[in-house]
Amino acid sequence: MGETKVPAVGIDLGTTHSVIAFLDNEGRPTTIRNAEGGITTPSVVFFDEMGPVVGKEAARTAPFEPELIAQFAKRDIGSQFYEKEIQGISLPPEVVESIILRKIKEDAELVLGEVRDVVITVPAYFNEPRRKATQDAGELAGLNVLDIINEPTAAALAYGVHKKFSPAGNPRAEKETVLVYDLGGGTFDATLMDLEGGHYTAIATAGDVHLGGIDWDRRIFDHVIEHFKSEFDVDPQEDSSATERLRQSAEVAKMALTARSQYKLHFEYEGNRLRIDLTRELFERIDTRFG
Repeated sequence: MGETKVPAVGIDLGTTHSVIAFLDNEGRPTTIRNAEGGITTPSVVFFDEMGPVVGKEAARTAPFEPELIAQFAKRDIGSQFYEKEIQGISLPPEVVESIILRKIKEDAELVLGEVRDVVITVPAYFNEPRRKATQDAGELAGLNVLDIINEPTAAALAYGVHKKFSPAGNPRAEKETVLVYDLGGGTFDATLMDLEGGHYTAIATAGDVHLGGIDWDRRIFDHVIEHFKSEFDVDPQEDSSATERLRQSAEVAKMALTARSQYKLHFEYEGNRLRIDLTRELFERIDTRFG
């Protein structure tokens, strides 16, 4: 009997989180959980002395050893170097991305066996240098990159599979025009597409590769910093650990305001304690003010 060929996988290499999936024997998209049991893997690398650590553990370590943490590297992809030196070394962002991809690949291999072929999604507004750097990251991770496709196109394909008019299913007779929004942790796209008979055609696309969830976090972060400096005449941003703690607290606050109309954010630095009552209305105002 011939050896079973492992199917190609698809990876959404995100600014804040990444995920991997494949098509099962019945053509259904199936997400693969990582070794820790999660569906998504934080796109964070901790450069431990024993070797890089990727994912949830790296994210937990960020407030304690921020100088050894690389995160949001997708925003620098296509540039010569990642935004800061790690252990005195300037790393190309695709090297950071390749470490994340290798972790995702190895986790998937626990389920599928050896993984080689991959399709990686990127923002529709990524230019050619960014796309090439993403492909390089995949190859550095030991992957054979079959294609680099736009994230809104991937979303439309998933929509098509769900509605059962993908090329692998029953083609839809009537033409449908859809507007696909892709708002991620670090990038935003809006793509207008025609869906007809299993064919997907992008009519127009626009977006911002520096607009996403972390920018909303930053609005809350800046708001807290402004109040902290005003009340205590101290700037927590002078301490990288305090900066990371506040960044994570701002992210928690943003997500809390999705579920409720107000949230109390507590922050302490050098014995000074600040409590700020955040509301959705206030959040909308500070988003405009800092924009």
